[in-house]
Amino acid sequence: MAKPSALIENGKPVFPPPHAAKSYWLHADGGYVPNHDVDGDLTCDVLVIGGGIAGTSSAWHTVKDGVGKVVLIEAEIIGFGASGRAAGWIMPQFGMDQLTIRAKYGAERSQQAFAYCRRAVAYTREITEAHAIASDYREPGLMRVAFDDRWVYDLQELYEHYRSIGMDQVSWVESDELRSKYNGNPHFKAAISDPELGLLNPCKQVRGLKRLAEEAGVDIYENSPAVHLERMAGGVRVITPRGSICAGKVVLATNAFTHMLEGPLGREVRQLQSPVFARGAVTERLSPAQWQSIGWEQGNAIESSLDLFHYMAPTADGRIQFYFIYYGGHPVRGEMEPAISGKGADVSLAHLKRIFPQLQDVRLEHNWGGHMSGTRDLVPHLTQIGDERVIYIAGCWGHGLAINHLHGQTVSHLLQGKRSELTDFWIVNRKPRAWPKFPFDFLGKQAAWMNLKRRARKQLRGSIFEGAEGELVE
Repeated sequence: MAKPSALIENGKPVFPPPHAAKSYWLHADGGYVPNHDVDGDLTCDVLVIGGGIAGTSSAWHTVKDGVGKVVLIEAEIIGFGASGRAAGWIMPQFGMDQLTIRAKYGAERSQQAFAYCRRAVAYTREITEAHAIASDYREPGLMRVAFDDRWVYDLQELYEHYRSIGMDQVSWVESDELRSKYNGNPHFKAAISDPELGLLNPCKQVRGLKRLAEEAGVDIYENSPAVHLERMAGGVRVITPRGSICAGKVVLATNAFTHMLEGPLGREVRQLQSPVFARGAVTERLSPAQWQSIGWEQGNAIESSLDLFHYMAPTADGRIQFYFIYYGGHPVRGEMEPAISGKGADVSLAHLKRIFPQLQDVRLEHNWGGHMSGTRDLVPHLTQIGDERVIYIAGCWGHGLAINHLHGQTVSHLLQGKRSELTDFWIVNRKPRAWPKFPFDFLGKQAAWMNLKRRARKQLRGSIFEGAEGELVE
């Protein structure tokens, strides 16, 4: 087998970082050296499975709260999953979306969910700043924009909902004021402004949490997948390819990968969440003159009211990264490496150039795919499974970066048997609804997904985006 080619720097070979092709963030965070894998038999008080934000935060909070010896295992490397591929938006969003949560669970629970998420945003900022995590954190805010006159009404409805659940930080921006912020761009019809949204590099963030956890005393092993999980007297036993771990309690922070867990315990949680693919891309660096020409120098994120498209933000090094879900969807039979969607990236770049015609010569530099965790009940899961030995976290629907920082503290309270304001949050220890088994789950998901895509195509008709890079495909 051929070895990967190396660059030569200062006369020495430099190989690409592990999994560099999985996302721009992983590629840019070069020089990462993963920890060794589990080699032998271990015991601990708490085992955390999963090295994303939820897992590293849970491990860190648990050990610093004095719960006992904590071990964390990651199947690949820290940052391999959503935490290394996400958009890096720190926002008070909950579950699938706020309107759906209110319709399904009522205004009171929707308000409580927003309060928990807003607390999570502030807590993420606090952790990042207090512990000097070098993840390029900044707080430029979000503009949720209607790029078509027909989309303004729906945006106003969303704004009224936001205000009704206590989102007093948001404000409505009329077209004249909005256009003045973007050099008079006529495509900006109206917007909801949220000054509290933060942006960061998610790969640097999760590896910063890894550092905090290790400094506090957590033992972290990478390239150590849990291939068999079972309950035993007094705890849980987990087998890895080259060892085993016996723990008093286990935290399953496996998110979109939960359905891949094996053994009796794996089968208990296999149907509780389902992966959803999203795709991302990033442009080459823009020059200062290009940023000035489009008036986007304030560095805020932009999200349009068009479903499944237009989640855009500047990176700290002067690129535009954007995410698109239209070319995502549900896997067929548990596949977890979504193919890169060149079509989706090209369409998204074409849409960007429709918004900002000054960027006609800008090119893409990196294109990737990632995973969100979707739940049948449309809300995140944070619950004990069967008994207090097992805690399971998943299902943030792509909005997990902020909430999973706070989930770590909630998990620690559950492990201690401590009742708190966090453990009283209504999703905690709520029985999750399972997805049906294949093929019924797949057929239902595909029908729902096709309906969302038809709605998106209907919204596109007659807009500035119609016909960009050809017709959208099913």
